[in-house]
Amino acid sequence: MQYISNVEGTSLDRNVALDILKLSMAFMVVGIHAEFLRDISVDWSYFTAYGIFRIAVPVFLLISGFYFYQTLESNKTVLWFKRCLLLYGFWMLVYSIFWFKPAELTLKMFFIQLIVGYYHLWYVAGMIGAAVILLFMRRFNSPALIFISLAIYAMGVIIQYAGNYHLVGNPRLDNIININFVHRNALFFSLPFFCIGYLIRKHNLHQSISITTAQVWTLIGTILLSAEIYFNYVAPGRDGGFDNFFSLIILCPALFILFMQINLFSNTKNIALYATAIYFVHPLFLLPLTGLLASQATLFTLVVIGLSAIAAYFLIAINKKAKFIL
Repeated sequence: MQYISNVEGTSLDRNVALDILKLSMAFMVVGIHAEFLRDISVDWSYFTAYGIFRIAVPVFLLISGFYFYQTLESNKTVLWFKRCLLLYGFWMLVYSIFWFKPAELTLKMFFIQLIVGYYHLWYVAGMIGAAVILLFMRRFNSPALIFISLAIYAMGVIIQYAGNYHLVGNPRLDNIININFVHRNALFFSLPFFCIGYLIRKHNLHQSISITTAQVWTLIGTILLSAEIYFNYVAPGRDGGFDNFFSLIILCPALFILFMQINLFSNTKNIALYATAIYFVHPLFLLPLTGLLASQATLFTLVVIGLSAIAAYFLIAINKKAKFIL
C-alpha cells in the first residue's frame, strides 16, 4: 500500500491519522490470520477475528480508490498500474515458496493462482481488477456509480450468505458459491469500496461531511456490524466465516471519512511504510509458526506482529533502493 503514498501529494501534508488507521488495519489482518483470542474466548475471537477485523481490507480499498482519483487527474494511470503490477509480481514471487509446486501445479492452476493471488495477495489482485473496471466506468455519473457499487456489493454479500447457510439446493452450485473467490473478488468485493473511495475524493466528501456526522455514521455502522456478527454467530446452519457483511458498506466509508477529518499532519511516511510492510510480510512468519503457536492464538498474533515489525524495518531500508517492494 505504500505505492498509494507515492501519489498522495507532497510529504509535508501527509495525514498521519490516516496512516495510523492503515497500521491498525494491518494489525487486524494479522489478527484475522492468527485467529486472535481463540485460545482465550471463542466468542470474542469470533467477534474480532471473524467479525470486526473484517473492516481492514475494505478500508484499504477505500484509501486506494481515494488516491486513484488523484492518479487519474494527474495522468499517472500507467505509472500507477506499473507500480501495482511490480508490487504484486514481487510478492507473488516471494510467496512462490508456498504455492509454486511444479509436481502438483497444473498450467490451469498456475494461471488461476496468478489471477486470484496467493493468500493475502488477493487484495492487490482485487484492487488492480477494480481499477481496471473503474477505468471503463468513470464516465458514468456519480449516482449511477453509487447504485452500481451498492448493487454489486449486495450481490456479493447475498452469494456468501447463500453459500454459508447452504440455501442453494444444488450441491454442485453450493460448492461453487462457497469458494471465496466467487464472492470475494474484484467485482463483488473490491470494486464497490474502491469506487466509493474514488467518489469520496471526487466530491471532497471528506471535507464537506462534518466530523460529528462521520462519528454518528461510524457508530451506526459499528452497531449494525456487531448485530450482524452476533446474528451469524448464534444462527443455526451457518458454515464458515464471513468476509462480506452488509454493514461494512456503511461502517468503512464512515470510518475512513472520520479519520480524514482528524488533522494530524506530518512530513514522515514511516507509519504508512510499516503498515504496508507488516501487511505484506506477516505470512512469512505466520505460516511457518502455525504448527508451533496456533494453539496459543493470542500470543501467536502478538509474536507475528512483533516479528513482522522487525522485518518491516529492514524492508523499509531496502525499499529506499528498490521502491517496488512496498
